[in-house]
Amino acid sequence: MKNNTLKKPLTLTIGIPTCYGGESLVETAESIYASTSIGKIQFIIVADRTPLTPKIQTRLKELGVSVTWNTKEGSQFKKLNQIVEEAKNGIFVFTQDDIMFERSTLSHILKAFEKDTKLTMLGIRVLPLKPYTFIESTLATMVRLVDTIGRSWNKGNNHLMASGRCLAFRTDAIKKFRIPNAVVNGDMFLYLENKRLGGKFAYSEQAKVFIRCPQTIKDQIGPSSRYQYSQQELKNYFKFEIKDEYKIPVLNILIGVTKEIMKNPLTTFAYFGVYIYTRIKKQPVSIASKTVWDVDESTKSVKILL
Repeated sequence: MKNNTLKKPLTLTIGIPTCYGGESLVETAESIYASTSIGKIQFIIVADRTPLTPKIQTRLKELGVSVTWNTKEGSQFKKLNQIVEEAKNGIFVFTQDDIMFERSTLSHILKAFEKDTKLTMLGIRVLPLKPYTFIESTLATMVRLVDTIGRSWNKGNNHLMASGRCLAFRTDAIKKFRIPNAVVNGDMFLYLENKRLGGKFAYSEQAKVFIRCPQTIKDQIGPSSRYQYSQQELKNYFKFEIKDEYKIPVLNILIGVTKEIMKNPLTTFAYFGVYIYTRIKKQPVSIASKTVWDVDESTKSVKILL
């Protein structure tokens, strides 16, 4: 007998953990609600540290966002845990408070999961907004390099394409994840945790989000330091060997660098200097390993509209 039961369309839960809560949070929310072909969504924000102003609270309420305020400050993963517990829809999108979504990005995310029923975790392309300063242009080069290298390496199945700026999961899959509060490098942890549980990772070529790059080199030292220590940190959470996950093939690096030099030679060479500087000025592990760190407000103080 033929089964004529129609498959229910997948629905979205959006989650943002934040300790900043400035105007950029509203801009991110508005870009999400401007998305096309996604239907009704569940949108959850869990915040601490910096109180949301009455104006921001009002606007988020008007949009339909559910906001939870934690009186005790905690790590990003503490807030992520709270959001995952509340997630009710089939697909969960984890993002941040200073991200701009293309109107079609969320629909591309849904299509990726609808097309591949075995897919449990999806990476979204992260690209820089138009830079305002030379330093920002230099760090925008880094963002484009990561995107180019990540897409060419193992067909995008690698940790470079698993940016915590925006990740998507089947909700029933991420509810099985360990999400310990003490993890510093959350992006890499989620990628490896999906692998530990036998999940399938891919990235969407069409799904894109945009970020404002730091306005000073100093603001890059913290994220760089946390990445540099991440292998040392995460080996304690996984029984399988993770060092190979960090070995980016030289050929893929050359492909990315060559493409970027051809388009932006000055900022590419400038980024080599930034790369060396952030290694020399790497934070001590006692600072880099803190799960609650200072917010880089320079990425949020400039209007992030596309």
